[in-house]
Amino acid sequence: MKFRFYIKVFLFFSCLSGWQVLFGADPGEVELLMQSGASTLALQILDTEQSKPETSPEQWLQWESRRISLYRQKKDWHSLINRLKGLPKETPVDYRRWAIEQVARAQIEKKNTASALETLRDLVWNYSRDNEGKLIEGVLPVWRQLIIQAYLVGGNSHDAETAMLRYEQDNSSPTDEWKRLRATVLILTGKPYDAQVLMARQTHMHSRTIYYLAQLKAGKVKPGVILSRTRTLARKKKFSSTTRRQFWVIASRAAREKGDYVSAIRALQNALLLINDKQSFSQVEKLLFPVSGDDLWRLYEGYGRMLGNQLQLLIGNDEAWFTTASNLMDKKPMQAMALFAVLSRDSQRQQTRKLAYELFATLLGKHKQGLSLLQKLYLVKAQHEKVKYIPEEIRRRLVDKALSNADIAMASLLIKTVTEPPKGTDRLFWMMRRARIMILAGELDNGVQALKDLLKESPALDPKQMDRMIQVLFDLQTVGRHHDAIELFGSLPLEGHRGQLKREILYWIADSYKSEKKYMQAARFYLRSAGLLDNRAMDPWAQTARYHAAEALMSAGDYEDASRLYNKLLAITKESSRRVVIRNKIQQIWLQSNKGNHAASGSQHETE
Repeated sequence: MKFRFYIKVFLFFSCLSGWQVLFGADPGEVELLMQSGASTLALQILDTEQSKPETSPEQWLQWESRRISLYRQKKDWHSLINRLKGLPKETPVDYRRWAIEQVARAQIEKKNTASALETLRDLVWNYSRDNEGKLIEGVLPVWRQLIIQAYLVGGNSHDAETAMLRYEQDNSSPTDEWKRLRATVLILTGKPYDAQVLMARQTHMHSRTIYYLAQLKAGKVKPGVILSRTRTLARKKKFSSTTRRQFWVIASRAAREKGDYVSAIRALQNALLLINDKQSFSQVEKLLFPVSGDDLWRLYEGYGRMLGNQLQLLIGNDEAWFTTASNLMDKKPMQAMALFAVLSRDSQRQQTRKLAYELFATLLGKHKQGLSLLQKLYLVKAQHEKVKYIPEEIRRRLVDKALSNADIAMASLLIKTVTEPPKGTDRLFWMMRRARIMILAGELDNGVQALKDLLKESPALDPKQMDRMIQVLFDLQTVGRHHDAIELFGSLPLEGHRGQLKREILYWIADSYKSEKKYMQAARFYLRSAGLLDNRAMDPWAQTARYHAAEALMSAGDYEDASRLYNKLLAITKESSRRVVIRNKIQQIWLQSNKGNHAASGSQHETE
């Protein structure tokens, strides 16, 4: 596996900047991999290439800063905190100061308020002055703002306000960022009008979103006016997706206060569609502009209950609700969805709830962005149990969408609930695809079981099916499930297939035994692969298999058999470079054997 990894790294980097990169990677290449989205590969290179701090402190710091950026990109706060808490004693104080601040930020992201406050107090008391005892310019305001954020994330608005007042006493010229944080505290402590006044003259678009949110909460402007203004701003493509999302959230709230459920639902759907997995929202931002699929569910339910009252539908009379919703499906689908949303929660019959979920999903799936909205509604962790209610045809479409976005985990979650392939699809290919998705997502037991079920119901595989199946078994080997790979390779229906394929399968079984360090078994299967068609075969395939058999025998300590195999290979090998390699192996065996003899001789002398 390591060999394969280094080959991949070599090929990638040699395409970028030539041979020298292979022998001397630098932080710039790690940065390139991070920007390309290959964060796992970047981390592997960091683990391989980063020097030790005592060997080259400056170089180590360069690499270390990339590592911390990588953890932040992956939102791996646990690894970031552990790494920065274990800095070497020789770490320069400037870097240590920066590192402790990053720890505090990560603790805030984890909502670990107590630890964040403790870390920040350490910074304020022990790292705010230079070697001469002078205050370091600019650090205290940043740390005090972080203290306020920690209080807010912990739900302690009163202490956040106290810290804010203390900060203002020491800073007569607050920055725009500080004003936004102050407005946030004012909103969360029930003083939205003060926040509105504070933000009134601010022009930064993030400040404008806070201004309109404060205006809505203050209640001095009609919700309809705020709805109109924020909806207009949200539609401006020149703004960032984050800014537009925040305006849509405010528009949805304003519409809800106005009693306009249709506008509220549409606005919140637009907000959800502007969220992607690459965006990272701070915990403080989430306090002001929270948005989730659960919020959309609540809007649909609220709309449904309002409609139920208007239509004089009684809670518990499922038949009336269901009939009314069904009649609205073609002409007024949003009203139908709202009534189905109420039924999916309130119905006393499980079958009715299930059917209501399915019909809701079917109607939403017809929306232009229906698949994306279904992901937001049904596929968040809190709603995973609802996946089974999405009609199978839509689930299959969602699987394809997840795969197109390289979201293997989501595809696996969906594919587990789909038991039958779509019409017109090769059943075996579909079952293999299903198993492979689960394996790639780490659902190894489910993936292995799916492959076993497939082989039980498939007495034969044609060449294309066999090739696809073998690719899936390679995936099992890649993730280290060699025991299962050996069993499944041995279960393949090989009758009618060419002899070379059987040789290859024996070889791959040997590879798995070698990976499990069962070297004698590995040697056995390598030799079976070499001699399956002819016991004395020495074609290129047989030579390769015999070479690896010899290596396995060496690893098992069977130097005598290994030596015989190497000598036979040496006798028929003409290429000089290969002969050098084989001679080196024979020399290693001789040295190992003599080492054992010397040890035995030494023991004999000691006895004498």
